Amino acid sequence: MDVDKVETYKAKYGKVYCVTATIEPDDSETVELDYVFRKPATASYDRYVKSTSQSPTKALKAFVLDNIIDEQTQKLEADLEEYPALSLSIGEKLLNMLGLSKDINLKQL
Repeated sequence: MDVDKVETYKAKYGKVYCVTATIEPDDSETVELDYVFRKPATASYDRYVKSTSQSPTKALKAFVLDNIIDEQTQKLEADLEEYPALSLSIGEKLLNMLGLSKDINLKQL
């Protein structure tokens, strides 16, 4: 990721996060995709949860698109057309920022 662009994004959006996804569409090809996101707001998460019951995949795609910086929206939309499951991977990372964890333990006391 270009350092000058990152500084520009930080100045415009505050804290930003680079998400890099490595995709292997077939055995002979590897594609690396980089995106810059804002930290998801609670309102964005609420919209995601509200729409999940109607269509989980559409809800996650909307959540991801809701949190990418404006300058990269078109790039992400194009990549999601080609790799629809990409929204699952990116969405999980964004949800982790809001407290989603795979390592939760429960024990009876």
